[in-house]
Amino acid sequence: MPLFFLSYARIPGDRRTGHDPDQLVFDFYRQLRDRVAVHAGVDRAAVGFVEEPGTRGEDSARALSRCRVFVPLYSKRYFTDPLCGRQWTAIARRTTSPPAPRIVPVLWTPYPAASVPEAVHETPAVPEGTGDAEEGYAAMGLHQLLDLEEGQARQVTEWLAQRIAAVATGPATPGHLDLAGLARMPDAFAATPPSPPLRVTVLAPSEERLPIGREASRYGPRPLDWRPYGPVAGGPVAEQVAELARNLGFDPEVVSFDKALVELWGTGTPAAPWILIVDPWALQDPKVARQARAFDQAHRPWTSVLTALADDDPQTKEHSERLGALLESTFPRYLREGRMGEQDAVRGLATADAFALWFGELAESAYMRYLRYIQPQSSPRNMAQGRMPGVGADRLGTDEGGAEDRP
Repeated sequence: MPLFFLSYARIPGDRRTGHDPDQLVFDFYRQLRDRVAVHAGVDRAAVGFVEEPGTRGEDSARALSRCRVFVPLYSKRYFTDPLCGRQWTAIARRTTSPPAPRIVPVLWTPYPAASVPEAVHETPAVPEGTGDAEEGYAAMGLHQLLDLEEGQARQVTEWLAQRIAAVATGPATPGHLDLAGLARMPDAFAATPPSPPLRVTVLAPSEERLPIGREASRYGPRPLDWRPYGPVAGGPVAEQVAELARNLGFDPEVVSFDKALVELWGTGTPAAPWILIVDPWALQDPKVARQARAFDQAHRPWTSVLTALADDDPQTKEHSERLGALLESTFPRYLREGRMGEQDAVRGLATADAFALWFGELAESAYMRYLRYIQPQSSPRNMAQGRMPGVGADRLGTDEGGAEDRP
């Protein structure tokens, strides 16, 4: 169970020539190992581990699972090396048994801040009070100091050895990580694909533009303040659907209907799939009804319509037939061409739970249709990045012989 594990990014080269391009790493490791052994008061044979040529993978995995201190040699190459990323993941997943090791990073070569992955939070400390060694280490990194300034390199190595020995505390609890387990670890440094966008448009009146006689308790100064299922269901629908979309793996943008008209009616390549959330009371305004009807006729296959027709709203319940007729006349194509469940979503969902369930279903199906629509207009590389964000894709029936998508 080594006190520390030295992690480094291998430099490509032909080691059959007898020259190993990583020789400086191994020289540093031996110097560091000897000084840690002195400060920790242990035998140097058991103090550290580094994977040299010929080291068995099983031995590396075992050492990684048992070390008390993880010592990565930071460089731009380190942050792009998949093996280093998997080692980092293995260390990050060690939480209680054995105890998670401390991380003592080494500035091996300077690197731009932009190259540091999100998973990395530890920054190399500078050995204060060492004069020229402090400045040289911060400016050049240890790699160049070992090449050019042997005395300064020894000072930095001594300081690092003291730090490693000081933090290598705690019980030596055995851990286990086999080679296959390490190979299956995700690369912590791999770029996380961005969440796919989702546009959500709210078609609802503000409290100043309500139909005559409509009670104002479920509305606010903006259309986005509409609360279709009342205060018991939470905040405004815009906030709730944004949270639902993020939970499904989307990056949502929620806008009011009047601010989305140009893009919804446009003929260009869409930037994202869309979901239109409708308050049928808004359709009593003839102008709004015409705009919504034009949206239905625009034939945008990556869009879906979701209507809140709350059964806990006395006025909505009383006028449900009239409001339903407005929806029928405004969205005939969605009602004619959608699946049965999608048609029900257009006609109106009575409860907040049903609304949340169908929002997830429609977001995912709209996203799949969006990918299919833009595929001929997108590069294979862009399409390879397409992914199904949510977890309910297997219920959608969007493959061949499944859902009947709008053409």
